[in-house]
Amino acid sequence: MTFNYLIPSISALYPGHSCCLTGNLRGVGECLLDGTGGIIQKIDVYSEGQRIFADQIEHRFEDGNLLGDPPPAFHWSARPDQWPGGYLEIGFYTQDEAPLFSNNIPPNFYSIYTRAGNKSFFSDNTLKYSSPSVIAQIAAYGKFVDGYPAVRIDQARDFSETLVMINPYQRPIIANVHSDTAGEIRRIRVEPNSAVHVQLDRLLKDRGAAWSGQIQVSATNRVITYIIKHSFADPLLITDHEHLDPYRGEATHLPAFRWFRLNLGFWLRNRRLKKGL
Repeated sequence: MTFNYLIPSISALYPGHSCCLTGNLRGVGECLLDGTGGIIQKIDVYSEGQRIFADQIEHRFEDGNLLGDPPPAFHWSARPDQWPGGYLEIGFYTQDEAPLFSNNIPPNFYSIYTRAGNKSFFSDNTLKYSSPSVIAQIAAYGKFVDGYPAVRIDQARDFSETLVMINPYQRPIIANVHSDTAGEIRRIRVEPNSAVHVQLDRLLKDRGAAWSGQIQVSATNRVITYIIKHSFADPLLITDHEHLDPYRGEATHLPAFRWFRLNLGFWLRNRRLKKGL
């Protein structure tokens, strides 16, 4: 099977922080069947239900290599600290919708975040749709659940964390945050093409208490999630940024013959793709 697109990737955008990314054009060239073709890179930024930035760049590849000088990295300038935040969507599409890609999974790349006087940090990006682990989860359990195992809230030591939920789709999402030993945050509404930041000290009845534990996020539809670790006193003083993981719908053990059949199928599929069949 061949494709005329790579699945778009989503990156969070934060108030007071600049964001820089390149999109891994070398990896895009490696996704082309024979390494040759014209590709359109689209970059869109959304906030509070509106597309507030759009751009597209044309690229030409031959033998997997980008022709000409690579474009400068995309740079999103910091918005004021009061900005509610948003997200960036980046996708790659073939010119004239020609089926030139051997698969539709985009190459890995990272977004780098900076703020004057603060620590810089980076993050991987999330598939907008067709995530294999989410598909397996829904098939196994019929509902969407993301989890994170190591939350720490401690006002005395100036530790806190915020859950970031991004809805890049066309309908609202209602989400709930559950903890193992603290409280819950229920019925968080995430509007279409929007991002919501939920400070997790809301899980505690006493905001001055210290707590360490796990959280799960359930929702009426898939929602893209990240967690940021930051100062309790200043949520924009971010020290770390991580993604959550879907509750897995995968078997932990397989019969030996089934394992052999699956791996043989993967090998045969990749062999056909490399030959352009």
